[in-house]
Amino acid sequence: MDLDRRTALLEQLRPFGLDASPPRAGLALPLVTLDDFFIGNDDARSIGPQIGAAHPGVAAIHALLQSIAARDDVDAVLVQAADAQWAYDSDDEWVAANCVVIVTCADASDIALWRQQLGCTALAKGLPEPMAPNAPSLRDDQTAWHLVWT
Repeated sequence: MDLDRRTALLEQLRPFGLDASPPRAGLALPLVTLDDFFIGNDDARSIGPQIGAAHPGVAAIHALLQSIAARDDVDAVLVQAADAQWAYDSDDEWVAANCVVIVTCADASDIALWRQQLGCTALAKGLPEPMAPNAPSLRDDQTAWHLVWT
């Protein structure tokens, strides 16, 4: 784990209310880039821990999300940070996330395939509510989808 990268991520999240305290109910959770969330992160519990024994590992999830982000019909792939509390308590823990947001004009069938590949348990059209204070703007031809591990 790259503790300097984790510290930079924690500093980025602090203004949005994610700090050493438990997240407040109803907090609009911020979105971060793939690089900010994944580079230096080797904590399998940080994303998709509900996948269980079939968890492919942080690097594999990162690689799949990068391949989605590289598509011509995808404008953004972002990670919704959900909890930073444990990252303050241990050098072995990263910020936790249970959702990714994909801004795209791809077909719903592509989104469903990505959900399956990522092992997400839920898929919803639109940005997560309450809306992140740093949520991207959408063009008329784009849709935001959020894929969730519950």
